[in-house]
Amino acid sequence: MPINFYEFLRDGKSLKDMPQISISNRSTDKLIVFDPRRMRLDRIAGDVYNDETMYKILMWANPEVVYEFDIPRGTIIRIPFPLNDVVQEVTAKIQLNKNR
Repeated sequence: MPINFYEFLRDGKSLKDMPQISISNRSTDKLIVFDPRRMRLDRIAGDVYNDETMYKILMWANPEVVYEFDIPRGTIIRIPFPLNDVVQEVTAKIQLNKNR
């Protein structure tokens, strides 16, 4: 079941802004060489995490990537792993920073 990170930002009937998220490096992270002719971040997330909606994690882990469609061929993309640890980290950072 997909994780809706925005649910952690709900405050009554309103929704707080998503804080800037950075994901820590882990020795278990995976690295791939990106080829925009054959790859998309949502499909990579689907292959690695079995959940295409987790492309957000790939974006947060690679802050130099602003727009997926501007990623140059040959760019090294970091895939944070394992997913459970990453989700716990992101959730904690969202909850800690949502009131700022």
